[in-house]
Amino acid sequence: MEAELVEYFGSDDMVVNAARVSFNKRAAQYTEEKNAKLIKFLAEHGHTAPFRHPHFQFRVECPIYVERQLFKHQIGWTANSISGRYVDFSDSYYKIDTWRKQSESSKQGSDGVIAEQELANVIQDEVINLCAKAYEMLTELGVAKEQARTILPLSLNTQFMWTGSFQAFIHLCHLRIKSDAQQETRELVTLMLDAVKAIENNPFKYSLEAFGL
Repeated sequence: MEAELVEYFGSDDMVVNAARVSFNKRAAQYTEEKNAKLIKFLAEHGHTAPFRHPHFQFRVECPIYVERQLFKHQIGWTANSISGRYVDFSDSYYKIDTWRKQSESSKQGSDGVIAEQELANVIQDEVINLCAKAYEMLTELGVAKEQARTILPLSLNTQFMWTGSFQAFIHLCHLRIKSDAQQETRELVTLMLDAVKAIENNPFKYSLEAFGL
């Protein structure tokens, strides 16, 4: 799985300017310390509107079943995905290397690992190979890609551009890095967060800190 931060727009000052415009003030009129305190106040008291101005754009590669988890987050986000109607990307699959047990709790999908790891790997490989071969055979028969793709498994890797506001990104992180989120989804969102944190001379330093990130 991959998560590339392609573009970003905004900064802590953008958040501050959005908040201070109510009093016809700007971030430049205050010290960095006072602006940081304002950002912290906004985050702690749920004044989220100023955090909707900055945006991030990611290019993501992940299995379809993880994409479905992410796309539950719609408010503040827009996405465009690679299309199996036009492109054959049936040669890239996400393979699980550690198989987890089903949790007894309905609030948690998995808990611990199964004993038969090697057998699970064999089953996974057989299904992927069968589906990939079936897709190839259908397209050789002249079947349209938009129909042939229907036999491909959820482990098929997909790619998409995903753009969202800072607030939407924070909401994503708080929900999908939690211990009860699906592990693969946690790993991908953590990659996204790491990419944002790695911005040189990070312009979102105080906003990230204010939300505990």
